[in-house]
Amino acid sequence: MISSTISSNRRWRRIFLVLGAVVAAYAVLAPLTSLDFAQSANVPLLADRLWFRLATYIAMFIVMATAWNIIGGITGYAAFGNVAFFGIGAYTTGMLIAKAKWPFLVALPLAPVVSAAFAALVGLPLLRLRGHYFAVASLGVGVAVGELVQNIDYGGQPVFGGASGLFLPILSINNRGLFFFYLMVAAAAIAIAVTWWVLRSRFGYGLIAIRENEEAAAVIGVNTTAYKVAAYALAAALTGLAGGIFSQWNVFINQDNAFPIEYNVQMILMALLGGTGTVFGPAAGAVLLQLLIQFLGGSLPITLNLPFVSDTARPILAQVILGLLLILVVIFVPRGVIDFFGGRTRLSLSYLRRSLRETSL
Repeated sequence: MISSTISSNRRWRRIFLVLGAVVAAYAVLAPLTSLDFAQSANVPLLADRLWFRLATYIAMFIVMATAWNIIGGITGYAAFGNVAFFGIGAYTTGMLIAKAKWPFLVALPLAPVVSAAFAALVGLPLLRLRGHYFAVASLGVGVAVGELVQNIDYGGQPVFGGASGLFLPILSINNRGLFFFYLMVAAAAIAIAVTWWVLRSRFGYGLIAIRENEEAAAVIGVNTTAYKVAAYALAAALTGLAGGIFSQWNVFINQDNAFPIEYNVQMILMALLGGTGTVFGPAAGAVLLQLLIQFLGGSLPITLNLPFVSDTARPILAQVILGLLLILVVIFVPRGVIDFFGGRTRLSLSYLRRSLRETSL
């Protein structure tokens, strides 16, 4: 019985990985059909401008969910303010480009550096808190940073653009949408690779020990403060990198799009939906949840047409459904969709099959 269950788990994992590889390959290669040489060769167009924008957003959230997974899933500290690092990365790159006239690719590396430095600074006092105290405090930091960026002024002039925001010069390159898509995909690949390294390093083992029992981890020699701050800074660096790319891609940044509070909930839900503490779980959750958000918002070619729901009510409906989804995931699929198909949760395909066999006559 046990061997058959293990074999079933491995089979579902292989199927999941193969399907994920096929989807990833299509997502990466489909945009190439929009290039001039492909169109001149009469290659069917598989990706248009709408697809570029949606796919870039999905890659951006893969970075953010995977980064959150380092501090929230592997270390076990539920941070609710990681959007602050996204905004810091966006404004770092934006200020260097708009004010200092730096080239984009020169300014971009400063985004993760500044975000990580800020995370290390606030993490020293913040990570002494635990549980809901840390969650609330981290959320407060996320809100406070956005307010400060909007309201700081010098000599009566807003330093970071104030309520009017910050406009960046448009990067004049060919196939601009394709460039930022592959740049965000590269950032997502870096985030996944970093997570893979963390989970297989001594540093990662220390973080897992902190998640399981912080006092016991300290007893066996883990410098819990240093490890937690390093994990927080690493998550901030990856999130700041996504923010830096977003600033030049979107051209305009302000408090609303650089520090959106809903991003805090979305990146956590994505990690939970896919599977916290895993390498590919947050990425899978980001793809599924972002497609669901776009579907509910009517941004996809296939939309949910409900006669009693107006266009203005769609965002409210989307938030309600996301809230219900969060409840269902936490209660029934706490280890995410990867382990759902692997049969490791109470509500899974293997569990349902076993229940039917045991109750059948």
